[in-house]
Amino acid sequence: MDASKLRYRIKIMSRVVTQDSYGQNVISWVLLAELWANVMAIRGREFFAAAQVNAENTVKFTIRYRADITALNRIEYDNKAYDITGVVPLEGRKDWLELIAIEGIKDGK
Repeated sequence: MDASKLRYRIKIMSRVVTQDSYGQNVISWVLLAELWANVMAIRGREFFAAAQVNAENTVKFTIRYRADITALNRIEYDNKAYDITGVVPLEGRKDWLELIAIEGIKDGK
């Protein structure tokens, strides 16, 4: 991977769970890191569920290696949220990291 291909600015968000005054969990997202990345669309599809047409886009983000990013994090890019579904070191080395993510968010927050 050539570092000159890291042209897009992304944010890695970390999930924080706190409790409100009623003891209910409140989920919020805080900035873990703002990074340069290569962004590549992998797949897009439309499907019918719950009496409506839905779209799902899978995107691959390539960044410099970081040990603190997991599938529990989220990516914000181009004013959209992406749930991370895979974290893969490239070529078995710790130079680059591929983050496979699906546009949209699972927990509705």
